[in-house]
Amino acid sequence: MATYYKYAERSAEDYVDWGAIGKTMSDTLLKEQENRDKMKADIDKASREFGEVLSNAPQGSHRGLNEYAQEFGSNAQEYQLMQLKNLKSGKLSLKDYLVGRENVKQGANDAFDLIKKYNDAFTENDQRLNDGISSRYETFMLGEVEGFGNLTSTSLYINPTDGKVSAGKRSLRDPSKPYDPTTNPYTAQMSSDPNDFRSLVDLNFALSAKIDKYDSKGTISSIADSFADTYETITEKGARGAYTKVSDIRNLGEEGEEFKAALQQKLRADFRTNKIHTISALVDWLKVGPDGEEIAFTRNPEEANEHTILLKANPEQPEGGTDIMDEDAPGATELLDHLMEQAGNSVMSELNRKVEVKQGYKPVVRPPLGGGKNKQEKIEEDFYQKEKTKIYKTDGTIDRNKLFEFASLFGVPVSKETLDDEGTDIIVYKVGDVELELDAEDAEFLQLIESQIEGTDMKTAYRKRGSAPSAELN
Repeated sequence: MATYYKYAERSAEDYVDWGAIGKTMSDTLLKEQENRDKMKADIDKASREFGEVLSNAPQGSHRGLNEYAQEFGSNAQEYQLMQLKNLKSGKLSLKDYLVGRENVKQGANDAFDLIKKYNDAFTENDQRLNDGISSRYETFMLGEVEGFGNLTSTSLYINPTDGKVSAGKRSLRDPSKPYDPTTNPYTAQMSSDPNDFRSLVDLNFALSAKIDKYDSKGTISSIADSFADTYETITEKGARGAYTKVSDIRNLGEEGEEFKAALQQKLRADFRTNKIHTISALVDWLKVGPDGEEIAFTRNPEEANEHTILLKANPEQPEGGTDIMDEDAPGATELLDHLMEQAGNSVMSELNRKVEVKQGYKPVVRPPLGGGKNKQEKIEEDFYQKEKTKIYKTDGTIDRNKLFEFASLFGVPVSKETLDDEGTDIIVYKVGDVELELDAEDAEFLQLIESQIEGTDMKTAYRKRGSAPSAELN
């Protein structure tokens, strides 16, 4: 009894309620079946809806991009049907199916957004270009979008393993020869040139990006205006109080070093801090590189040089941001240095510069005192002023050739001379005994010439050209 009792007690404790388990299992399987049926219905519904999206590709005025959308829609439908068939046959896991479906759906959305944005933005971009507002960089990006919309040479590629979509240009059968639809058509193989790949995200961004021309000329004038109007130095002294006084901010500091440092700081702040402004300054203002070639863009590192900007993703906006110049690419340093040099020269050309020369007698118009020697001096001075008026053109500017004739008449020689400045030849004008820069303004020439004309020079010139010698002239 005791043994049986213990056995019976142990059996009661170990009893498994298979009835309850069976019901639970049945409920679980039923629920799972319901979930599977619902999931299958959802998958079928999503497939039908996506098929409708693909069948209704957007249409617009741009033929190439319309064909682009239609071809992709057809390919995406085929991909979707293939994935659904593999899922239902058990050859593809649900996870891989969902990943592929979402990737191709995103690719379709990006592709169709591209079509819609292009057609919507086409007129606006064309107007901005005609109005001279947009930068050539904006035009380049728009051209890329249009280039990828040409179905003759490009396609949207769907990766069959994960459904990811990329845009790429197709390779020619023989890349060394030009395209021919019969003898040298485009193949299905994608080009390996980095210029020939663009993500749909980047292409969509390119359509919405508006890049105005940077006001380089206005910036240059602003920099010039930021310097002091006057900075006077006396560079020469001589007998009888003669001197040459120059008002030129470029002389600030030891050999102008303070000015050069300040100028470089201002140029860097305005032309190098904002990377998009740098690109616009290069292509819209500078326009040519140090080799004289027109500045262009590339995405292929092998094509970068001193007139070709290599574009790279902006590290601050790697996804969907505006690409910037790769300043470490071949030729980038030479191109940027050329920009800074030309901008600096333009600033200096707008700076105020004045040369005041005093050397001996400088003629002045005296009021007539009447009779004798004073009367004769008045005649000579009238002759001088009459000859001076001949150097002016009808628009009030100075005719330099006539100015030099004027100087010769009154005994002031003008010539070009080459000076040796630490091994560098510098060409200057020699006006009498004073040197003047080759790019000096005509007003500076006149001032320097007049400062060296004395009374005897006027008398000699009057004798030569003014009239017959007077008995009063001894």
